[in-house]
Amino acid sequence: MSNASSASLADLNPGTSAIIEGLEFSEMDAQQLMELGLIPGATISCLKHVPLGDLTVYQVEGSQIALRRETTVSIRIQLRAATTLNGK
Repeated sequence: MSNASSASLADLNPGTSAIIEGLEFSEMDAQQLMELGLIPGATISCLKHVPLGDLTVYQVEGSQIALRRETTVSIRIQLRAATTLNGK
């Protein structure tokens, strides 16, 4: 796939989306995140960074969740060309 590259969720900018590739956590922590919809193969969108904090809001499987950077660096995603939320 020449139009795709692997990165962490921390690399996703507001207004863009990607596919979750995997979770680099212990089995228990990964299970908790999967219960929130962070399942490999799911599409996740970055909505916004929270001002004055270490949180970013994401949309996955119809739900919005806020995650800290320390969590997002261990979530592998597949970046793709032309994945902005506004279609550009």
